[in-house]
Amino acid sequence: MAISHALDAVARPAVRLIREAPVRGALTFQRGAGPLAVFLPAYGPEGAALLRIHAVARALRSFGWRTVVMPWRLTLAQRRRILAGVRPDILVMQGARHALNRPGLYPGWPIVYDMDDADFHLPHLAEPVFGAMSGVAGVIAGSAYVADWCRAAGVARADVVWTGTAISPGPRVAQADRPGIVAWAQSAPASYMAEASFVREVMARLSRRRPGVRLRLYGRTDRDDPAFLEGFRTAGIKVEWRKKARYRDYLASFDDVAVGLAPLCPAAPFVRGKSFGKVLGYMDRHVPVMASDVCEHGAFFDEKTGVISNDPDVWVNALDRLLGDAAARQTMAEAAFARFRQRLSIGEAARRVDGILREYLP
Repeated sequence: MAISHALDAVARPAVRLIREAPVRGALTFQRGAGPLAVFLPAYGPEGAALLRIHAVARALRSFGWRTVVMPWRLTLAQRRRILAGVRPDILVMQGARHALNRPGLYPGWPIVYDMDDADFHLPHLAEPVFGAMSGVAGVIAGSAYVADWCRAAGVARADVVWTGTAISPGPRVAQADRPGIVAWAQSAPASYMAEASFVREVMARLSRRRPGVRLRLYGRTDRDDPAFLEGFRTAGIKVEWRKKARYRDYLASFDDVAVGLAPLCPAAPFVRGKSFGKVLGYMDRHVPVMASDVCEHGAFFDEKTGVISNDPDVWVNALDRLLGDAAARQTMAEAAFARFRQRLSIGEAARRVDGILREYLP
């Protein structure tokens, strides 16, 4: 028993040091005397945490910042010990999905709250998100809808920064070399019932015009009901449903896609806070976009860079036209990519965040 306790006494500090090492190591290799921002992500480096926290934190270093992303599995005691040691100028907290992302736990530092989605509409997050509004200096929101809610909830300032993404390397496959595949790259598509019904209607009608067209779904897990896929097949649609994949593999899967779909039906309040999501991957890999005229889509796309409409007739006719005209798809995809590089890159997101965070520095 004594040996066991002795080993435990040695192991605990060792584990603590291993978990805290990434923070201390990151600061060791950052030179200069710029302001220090510590980022508190909602989860590991994937999805919005990858794009809005990890990638932006790295990109901010080119703007003179020193930045650290707190490992998301650290305990509150470990977080507080690190903060006391590094003494940041500002904290950037990614929403309330992490149980330790509560402003009241970190007194003494200005906190900027980053919220991409309308988490205040989720029952299990509504209370902590609302409570955070009185404890933060300001909010960086992923959409105007989220920013407006934050201001109404009492936050002094809320700025909109669209989610950016890194531009993937490698050549893009010409549209003339792509088969007639239409992608709906929504993760967990079976949980988006209204959107799934819309896509099913559009693709069923399109399939009667173009029997060779194929729909590709994404994000399948072992828990998904096979009946969801069968619903598309019984509607006469050739369809495949790919498993959830690493982000680079997910992007590579678009290289044979002719058109990407981004339907949003804002009857569900949570959907009203969506911004671009999977549209980023489409544009990165030169896939022309067809999206609903809701949320932020209309603020970015125009007739040259995408097809924006809520009318299923418009979707069916536009898909039919684009699938028969590779040159038109190429022109639209290239125009959208140029605008994507200008307004939705990680560099542009970091430039916006740099200006915002500096407003909160002491």
